[in-house]
Amino acid sequence: MQKKSFDRLQFLFSLFFISCMFFSCSNIQQEKRLDDDSLSLRELTAEMAKNIPWTGELEGNRLTAEIGTQAGISRSVNLSPLVMLVGGGDRDMLPVYPFLKDFGSLDTSLLSEDVSKVLDDFCRAVSHGQSADSFMAVGCLYQLALFIRDMQLDLPEKPAENASENTSEKKSDTEAKETVSFFDSFFYGQPYATGSMYEVPVRFSGRERSADVLIFLSKENGSWKVDELQILQSEQKNGGK
Repeated sequence: MQKKSFDRLQFLFSLFFISCMFFSCSNIQQEKRLDDDSLSLRELTAEMAKNIPWTGELEGNRLTAEIGTQAGISRSVNLSPLVMLVGGGDRDMLPVYPFLKDFGSLDTSLLSEDVSKVLDDFCRAVSHGQSADSFMAVGCLYQLALFIRDMQLDLPEKPAENASENTSEKKSDTEAKETVSFFDSFFYGQPYATGSMYEVPVRFSGRERSADVLIFLSKENGSWKVDELQILQSEQKNGGK
């Protein structure tokens, strides 16, 4: 009886020992597998980081730059756009010009004073139906004639040199023709300039018509003259002819 009890106890002890050994080995293998996976992941991450072509720091000085002060302005003064202008900060700022999607930039800073004067006088003459022959370069009057025809500008007829003023009615008709106005306003776009030639986009606008025109100017005997006119687009409005 005692022997049977002893054998049973020995069997249970053996079973317990085997179970402990099994779970212990299982845990060791699991920990080893997890540890191996972690090491592999770290190695893989390090390898990927080593092979990435990192770029250099962009404008790193901005992160440490002092932007709360301005040379010539006391630190006690609260900076504002007005303070910056008064302090001369505008000298470091580039001007911003309007931009029309279907026309371009309105930056006319490249136009010299004498070119602007010729353009103003020429465009004003065209707008009011006055003679613009004197603004054309030698041999380029046909350009103006084609421009007037294509734009359908009905210029007033020049009175004959020997025509007599018979009636006040004829005189009033002539005056009415001389005061015809095709465009109410015009403005320039950003020109292309080489020093000896200008290419200036101009937008004419009136109640009955509008047009975008390229005006080419070149220097002739020290003066700027129009040597080509190119119509980019024109539109008749409100039944205009």
